[in-house]
Amino acid sequence: MTYLLINYEYPPIGGGAATASKNLGNALTRRGNRVVVLTSAYKHFRGVADEDRITVIRVPAWRTSVHRSGMVQMTAYILSGCWHAPGIAQAYQIERVLAFFSIPGGAVARWVQYRRSLPYAVSLRGGDVPGTEPGLGLFHRLLKGPRRNILRHARYISAPSHGLKQLSEMADPFTVKVIPNAVDCEYFRPDSRSRRSQLTLLSVGRLHQQKNVSRVLEILLAIRNQSGIPAIARVIGDGPERQNLEKFAHRHGLGAAISFEGWLPRNDVAAAYRSATVLVHLSSYEGMSNVVLEALASGLPVVASRIPENMELIERERNGLLFDLNEASPKIAQAIVRLYENPDLWAQMSHRARERVTTEYSWDRVAEMSENEFE
Repeated sequence: MTYLLINYEYPPIGGGAATASKNLGNALTRRGNRVVVLTSAYKHFRGVADEDRITVIRVPAWRTSVHRSGMVQMTAYILSGCWHAPGIAQAYQIERVLAFFSIPGGAVARWVQYRRSLPYAVSLRGGDVPGTEPGLGLFHRLLKGPRRNILRHARYISAPSHGLKQLSEMADPFTVKVIPNAVDCEYFRPDSRSRRSQLTLLSVGRLHQQKNVSRVLEILLAIRNQSGIPAIARVIGDGPERQNLEKFAHRHGLGAAISFEGWLPRNDVAAAYRSATVLVHLSSYEGMSNVVLEALASGLPVVASRIPENMELIERERNGLLFDLNEASPKIAQAIVRLYENPDLWAQMSHRARERVTTEYSWDRVAEMSENEFE
């Protein structure tokens, strides 16, 4: 089969959905399919290129940031994608279309179906589902008609978690399948060395209000003030909240204890998981977090927010710790210190973290599920 994957973000541009589309494309290719990706151009990333046996076509979309795309850029991607996609479908003899996000990806897929009568599926990712983010309420209401038209004509709709499935089915009258995210367990894996002695909090992802990275800094401050342990934090990623986070660190004298490292190469991120004490991931909503999956595959216990999507991955006191979003930072700090001071418990959590993802979350399994739903 020849698949067209439609996603306005694709590595090195974008976040978790971009990574998921690349990993799914690689898995579909391993299974004997041909994969073409239609995504946004950005700076020198433009035109057609062969990337790991995947044909990547980057079309103009007024993209101005590697980690963020606004309404203007998404609209530009829809227009540009609709202009190019029918010709791409014909030139590459596309047989199936898989769109990431109902809007913008699903809008392009719907147009391809209208023009070329090709079946398409929609993979919901989080922010495109009403109810995930209050700030997008007006956006979802305005686009209710187009969104439902896109979902109505899809061969199938999927979401990476049961929580996101339920939110979508509450908002729109269409059945949603659960096809989880996955992780490359060969690339993200523990090493045989013991964790370094310094207590290290790790944050990986966009520096956006959704991710609540400010809580990482608050927890670090509480650990240092309450226990006297010279803990440090590594913040990998970038985004609109970076300036506020740096101001907080400076105001509380944490400059030497926090490293803001921006976006790092994949191998450096994998090494960071192996060297940290815990991943702190207190996001307000998720589809299903690639970062959490990568940390678990690396044998790194995760301190996560008690939201449905995280609760599908984190078993309390087994492979991580779960807290309500309004939980006080000093309380979370105390729990992390207890884990840090109990090496046997940390080792048990590390083992269970790795064990869980290797048995349940492989990209080849996800690719097979995606293929089967088209039948």
